[in-house]
This record gives sequence, structure tokens and C-alpha cells, in this order.
Amino acid sequence: MRRRVTYPGRRNPTLPAPHRVTRSALAVVVALVASLVAAVPLAGPATAATASPTPTVLVPIAPCRLLDTRGGDRLGAGSSVVVEVAGECDVPDDATAAALTITAVEPSAPGFLTAAPANGAATDTSAVNYRTGDVIANLQLLALDDGAIAVSTSANTDVVVDVTAAFVPAPDEARAGRFVPIESARVTDTRETGRPSPGAALTVDTRSAGVPDDAIAVAINLTTAETTGPDAFTAYATGSPRPLASALNADRVGQARAASTIVPVDRGRFDVASVRGNHVVVDVEGYFTGSSAPASDDGLFVPVSPTRLFDTRLPAGVDGGPRLWDHGTREWSVDAVTDGAAAAVAVNVTVTRAEDAGHLVVMPAGTPRPATSALNYVADTTAANQILARVSDRGLAIHAFEATHLVVDVTGWFTGDALTASGPAPRNDPPGDRRVTIISDSAGAGMRWNGALGGLQGFEAVPILESCRRLVRSSCRGREGYAPRTAAGQIAVLPPAGPEDMLVIATGYNDWHSTFSSDFDVVYAAARAQGFHHIAWVDYRSDVGYTLPSGGGRSNYAEMNRILEAKIASGDYPGVRRWYFDAYTAGTVGWFYSDGVHETTLGSWGVADWISRHVRAFDDRPCAQPMAPGAPVDDPCPDPDVMVAGRPDIAALYGL
Repeated sequence: MRRRVTYPGRRNPTLPAPHRVTRSALAVVVALVASLVAAVPLAGPATAATASPTPTVLVPIAPCRLLDTRGGDRLGAGSSVVVEVAGECDVPDDATAAALTITAVEPSAPGFLTAAPANGAATDTSAVNYRTGDVIANLQLLALDDGAIAVSTSANTDVVVDVTAAFVPAPDEARAGRFVPIESARVTDTRETGRPSPGAALTVDTRSAGVPDDAIAVAINLTTAETTGPDAFTAYATGSPRPLASALNADRVGQARAASTIVPVDRGRFDVASVRGNHVVVDVEGYFTGSSAPASDDGLFVPVSPTRLFDTRLPAGVDGGPRLWDHGTREWSVDAVTDGAAAAVAVNVTVTRAEDAGHLVVMPAGTPRPATSALNYVADTTAANQILARVSDRGLAIHAFEATHLVVDVTGWFTGDALTASGPAPRNDPPGDRRVTIISDSAGAGMRWNGALGGLQGFEAVPILESCRRLVRSSCRGREGYAPRTAAGQIAVLPPAGPEDMLVIATGYNDWHSTFSSDFDVVYAAARAQGFHHIAWVDYRSDVGYTLPSGGGRSNYAEMNRILEAKIASGDYPGVRRWYFDAYTAGTVGWFYSDGVHETTLGSWGVADWISRHVRAFDDRPCAQPMAPGAPVDDPCPDPDVMVAGRPDIAALYGL
């Protein structure tokens, strides 16, 4: 379903009173991670994009709201809305592209927004990625079709669209409105100078980064960190009235989040105002020339239909994997999209399946890495930010400070000469074999009792498998003749974890659902205190165990699985992943004794094989080796969570 939205005859629409943003508002407003869900649409390799036949120049406008569905009809899953841009909010009638901040507000499920020219073909690229309940924004430099864009969503959500600049057809040579990319430069960081006051405006002077006095706008990356609560950031020219628009939103405590924007400036200065007064970090990526600049055909913006440049989730190759590893850098040519030389590109950079909290640096390939950031992320997150990125004759390079998959989409490029690359080829080295500590109760101790530890392969395994173990409360005396340490107690005496070490929690069958939430918190805190950044929690077989009288037919273990899923989905436990043992083992024959919990010899080898495949899949590494005798060495791991119908033949693989 698609509907068209416009504000007839209004040049600077404001919200009705119930939705007006005030300086004292401390709620989550717009003016204001999903784990492995498909929060980024998959697309094939990049193909040459058809560019607009008319290059454009920027016309600055005061940030202005074009659309706000709050108080009206939310955008339903699978639906879209056409948003009129040209002729609205002081956007010239002949505008052919615009800089738009698009915000998803409290979606009902994880997913993504797409944005594209209004009457163009459906796009398989994403503009904003969100989790349930997020308030999250992203800049998009987009071509207009008949003066409008179309925004679509994969899940039910409110949507807000603000415009911050317009692009109109350029003369053969232009003075004002041309983009001049610069080496990314940090000009403001309140973590060093102190938090701004709530509701106050912080003036940012970009001239120290080389922005001339008569520049009409700047391209910046705006970041907040160490947030004390939800917040909204508005950027606008110094001396101008504060507009009803947002450039960046935070929606929780302790967050680090970035969003780019194009801001009009007065003598190189603009103001940033926020509701709560959280930290402000500003990196300048370039500026748009004023009337005193020489006439030139450099720096003109050429919008293209959103086009995928690469996706590291795809098979290895120029347009696919491998992922970026810790402190790894990869580079890509942009010629398939720009069809020739370009000075800079407008790219939407998305991280997904990140291993832990980190940030990206975007830079011209073969040049020194700047001390700035383009995108901040946490474990298991999907997050995006659009960057106006300078390129070299080798293209674009991206460096990750924590391993992550990466998706990059292009929405346009700027004319001019690329930099000359002089640096060496980048390095992107995968980690060595991981040290994986597995803590279990008797449900996993069968791997030891039944001689199946040889199935733990492809990593350094540390199996701590003892019966009667509980998560936090005192363990009972089991088959070994003693009461083992609890999971939390065992973690506390482990050696400090290295950055690549993994912890697998495979215990809990001796625990009860009513205390599981608090027990989970204690075990998680112990693991993080010991230095574990990668924590896998094996879920529980749900069709066994005590059936709860008031649980709608759920067993004790099914209720624990429900709590586990809610904990991880909250985003408050970075680094924890749920491993779906319940689904994987459904329908197995001969794996378990009659209680449905304890494994036979066949099941013990199956569990060891399953754990090994998870670890190898986590590293994007082959699953070959003895797990699949005779298979080619580059045989990839099947996704372990979709192997329910295609489990390997354990008896044949291990000669049982």
C-alpha cells in the first residue's frame, strides 16, 4: 500500500500542539541493534547505476519537517508513503534531489526502512535499520522523482522525514553549492570540554577544519556518547531560529550513536541543541562553496537510484565476504556506480552481526586513517549511517575496530578528481583459533561421559562439564560425587578472557523459571567481569520438564526460553547470543534418553558437532575438517539456525 503525503500551501509546517517538541521534553521524541534477523535486505552484487543526466548544486534551507505520522496513521508493515519534497519547506520547485533525515519511531518489530525516488523501481537497499521500540534516524541524499520520494517499511512504525538541503540543476560551471571534501576532522568533542546544559545550544565553528567564511553548508558526522537518557539533537545555522527538525536521536542510557547531516552555516558556524544535554562530537567531512568560489564543474552532486556496492554476507569476492575482522580494513572500487572518476560518494554504511561494541572509520583507499569515526555499534547490532566519503583512485576503504559484517549502498556521487592512493594494500586478518569455554550441567556432560569430546574441533575447547550444576544457587551432588561450582562461580575462577575467547553457557536444567531472570543477570555480569565479549547461551529443550499450571501449557524450560529471548532482544546484554538447541534437536531420533534431556552417545557427538558448527559459522570459516570427511576444504558452514531439516548424519560422520 502506498499513500501520498503533502502539506498544501505550507512552506514551513509545524506539528499540532500535542506533538510539538519543547526544550524541556525528556521523553523519547523525534525533533526529538535485531540480532540475526533480516534487518538489512540481501541484494546481489553492484551493477552500474544510471545517473541523473543533470548534475546538481546544493541550495541550503533551514531544516524543516516534511512528514510526521505520529498522531495519524502509522506506516504498516510492507506499506509505503510518498512524501512531496519539491515546493515544500522552501525547497525549490525544480529540485531534483534533497538531503533528508528519515527517522523510525517506536517500530513494533525489528526491520528497516527503504527510501527511493517516488516512482522508481522497488529498492533492495535500506535507509534506516531499527529494533523494536527504537527511535533512530539516518541521513539520505536522494534523487527526487516528480519532486517526491517514497518511504517503505518492513514493520509497523511511525516515520518522520525532515529536509536539510536541496539540489537543483547546475550550470556548466558553478560557484556556489559545490561540495569540497576534506580530510575528516574533529572540531568538537564535549567529552573533553564538558556536557552541554539541557536545552542549550552549543556553537560549533568549522573554520578550524578549513571551511571558508562564505561556505553555505557543511557535511558533518554528529555523534553522541555515554548518554544519560533519551535525547534529540537539532543542527542549524548560528543566528537562525531553532527549527522543528532532528538530525540525531538517542533512545536509551549509555548509548553511542552517530548520524550525518548537511547543516547550513553562518561564517562557518552552526548550533547543536539537544533536549537532555548529552555529549556532542562533530567531525567535518566537507563543505559546500559560497558565491566567492571560482566557477568550476567539480563538486557537483550526481544522484543515482540507491545501489548496493557490496555486502560481506555474500560469498567471498569483490562484492562479498569476508567480513571486516577486528582492526581490519578492506577497500572497494566505486567505478561500477560512478562510471568513472569521482571525488566523493554518498554511501549508506550498515553494520550487521557485529561481534562487539566498536566503530568504523571511512576513508579514501590507500590513505592514512583519520582519528574520527563514521559509525558506532554494539554487539549483534544492525545500524546504519550515511557518509559523504572522499575517495581515491583505488576507491573507498573502511576500517573496523570490532569484527562485523558490512553493507554499503550508494545514493550519489560528486564530480571531481579522486585522490592518489599511495598506501599499501589493506590488511583484514581473521583471528586464530578461538578459546571456547563450555560450562554445562549433566545435559551436556554426556560429551565427556560418552567420549565425544573429539567432536569439539576447529578451536581450542575448554569443556567444564559436570552434573548437578546450577546457574547461581548451590549445586547438588551429582554423578561425579561432588557438588560442582555454580556457573557464576566457575566463571569467576576462569583465567581472564582474551578478546577472541568465547563462553558457552549450556546449563540451567537444574534451575527454575521464577529465578531465571535474576540468575541470567548474575551469570552475565560474571562473564563480562571476566572479560568475555562473546557469550553464547544454549536454550532449553522445551517439550520436556514440568508443565506450569498457569503457563498456557508451557514447560518450565519453555518459560526460561521465553525469558532468554526477551533478555537478549532488550539490547541490554551486549555480546550474548542465543543458540537454538531446542529447534535444532526437534525430531531427532536416538539422541536422548527417555527424559528428553540427557544425551546418548549418538546425541553427545551430535551436540559436540553442533557446537563446533556454531563456532565455525561465527568466524565465517569452513565447516570441513573431520566434521565432513571428504568434503572440499572450502565447504562453508550451513547457518546453524536453519539446519533443523538438514542435520548432518552424525553416525556416518563420526563412524558410530
